[in-house]
Order: sequence, then C-alpha cells, then structure tokens
Amino acid sequence: MTKKNLLAVMVIMTASLLFFHTVQASQTAEPLPALSLTVPENEGFRKYLGLTGAAGDAFDIADIKADIVLIELFSMYCPYCQAEAPMINQLNDLALLMQEKGVRVRIVGLGASNTQFEVEYFRDTYDVQFPLFPDKNLQMYKDLKGEGTPGFVGCRLKEGEKPQIVLRQSGGFESPDSFLEQLLKSAGY
Repeated sequence: MTKKNLLAVMVIMTASLLFFHTVQASQTAEPLPALSLTVPENEGFRKYLGLTGAAGDAFDIADIKADIVLIELFSMYCPYCQAEAPMINQLNDLALLMQEKGVRVRIVGLGASNTQFEVEYFRDTYDVQFPLFPDKNLQMYKDLKGEGTPGFVGCRLKEGEKPQIVLRQSGGFESPDSFLEQLLKSAGY
C-alpha cells in the first residue's frame, strides 16, 4: 500500500470515528417508521425472521415474527462495530434463548452507507448469524434518527398495535447480558 493510499484510509477511518461514534441511550416509546427491506435469499434468515415472502420481495419490520426486534446500525468501516461484532453475536445467542422463556427476540443489522457487497463482507468477516441489510443512501438510518455507529433501536411488536421504538442507544454496550436485560425491560418484559 502506498503512503498516499494509507493516508486516505487513515483519513476515512478518522472521519468515521468522529461521525459514527457517540454514546447515548434513551428509553421513550415512539412509533417505528416504516422501513422497507428485502426478503433475504438465505432460507435460514427467512426462517429466523419468520417471513413467508419470496426472496427479493419487500417486507417491513412489523412483518417479522417476534415480540422484540433489535435493529443494529453499523458500518463495515466502523472500527467500533468491528470490535463489537463478537459481543453482538453473543447477544444474538442470548436473544435466541429467550424464546424458551416465551419471548421472541430477533436482531437485524442495517449497514449505514454500505452496499450489499460491504454488508456481506462484514457478515462473512465477523461470522454474523442474523440478517444484515444495506442502507446505501442512509435513508433508513435517517428515518431511525441514527446518531452514529454502532447504534441500536429496540422495537416492541405487539399484535394489533403499531410497532413501537422502546430503546435507543448510540454507541456500544458493556455486556450482552445487561444489554438484553435493558432491552427486555424497555419492552415491558
């Protein structure tokens, strides 16, 4: 790598650190905006989300068969997202265990300013076991009022009600256990 390329990478990384990392949490219920995502081609991810549509069809977060959906806002270029990926995978494992207690928790990731290629690269590199979706133009990120990466938006889905945002957190978390507990409490469980 040339010095010029190395300098360009360092500038991009520094800019992403300044733009994408803030730490803040809030717990106020508000309506979840409509987010149009594409049904994954991966059959395991379709099953994980409980989706019956064909790969490539549009779906909304409210279509996910879950009591709680945690949306992770990440970027392939965010060093904090990269470092925290193993903890997010642990969180997903713990969330799946909640089903035994009668609470279905699912996680989806939105790649802020990432293409499908970048999202797949992140998933493969960090062995992410839940669906990741590109948000190249940052529209969903903006609709969710993202304030950096990593960021999290916890949503309560109750049958017959519009999905509610019950937790927002910009920045990482201390431990998967305590974060899951905070998410469950915010959602009323």
